[in-house]
Amino acid sequence: MHYKDLGRAASVDADFSDKIVSADETGCPAKPIAIDYDAPYEKALKTKDPKDIAKFLKSWRTRTGISSTKIERYIKIKSQELRTLRNLDIVSVDLESSVHVGGRPRVLRDVVIDLFNTFLDVSEQLGRRDYTASSKTLHVLLPKLFVMWDDCIRCAYRCKVRRPKEAGTKYFTFLKRVQREAKEAVESYCKEHNCTVNEAVQEIERSLYEGGFYSFARLLDQYNFQKYTVGDDRLWTK
Repeated sequence: MHYKDLGRAASVDADFSDKIVSADETGCPAKPIAIDYDAPYEKALKTKDPKDIAKFLKSWRTRTGISSTKIERYIKIKSQELRTLRNLDIVSVDLESSVHVGGRPRVLRDVVIDLFNTFLDVSEQLGRRDYTASSKTLHVLLPKLFVMWDDCIRCAYRCKVRRPKEAGTKYFTFLKRVQREAKEAVESYCKEHNCTVNEAVQEIERSLYEGGFYSFARLLDQYNFQKYTVGDDRLWTK
């Protein structure tokens, strides 16, 4: 992936959201796109309030009711894990490393899988496991690390979940695969602009949305959503 693919996806997403955006000759936004801070996703990002997270999940056409009470309970239960991962980002994190949770070393892979499996149960419907809602909840709580997915994206990355017990493992595999895309995009920017990885990430974020409000993980999700879920031809044409 080239970093300009993320820019083209941002322009396409703006069209999808009925925003007026002028694009440059490459199809990328000519200037950073304005943010509606009161929209469900943006508000959930700002507040981290379980009720706002539930509203965001429902706004993305979740078929069943979402329990903000469950979300709040799981945030409290997994507070140590969430604090431990708060400074990690999808571009630079070593997904094969270990972290310290509550003073004890744990393999990062196991922490991610545990978190994902915990937040599978946010539906008001007893026994329902929602793979998409879990990724969206984790992304809102840790927007730099976790990338959202849906069924089309799972299939595109060959991570389709067939049984609930394999969901966390499939999501971790997805993170590893999407991280490769992230690194390619950042490397392409570094080569063209002779800068560091951190500088590249910040400049890409700032160039696409005002204040760099959307994390790199969110930009990756936009690209995946528009290319694989919506299937916009502009992202398939080189």
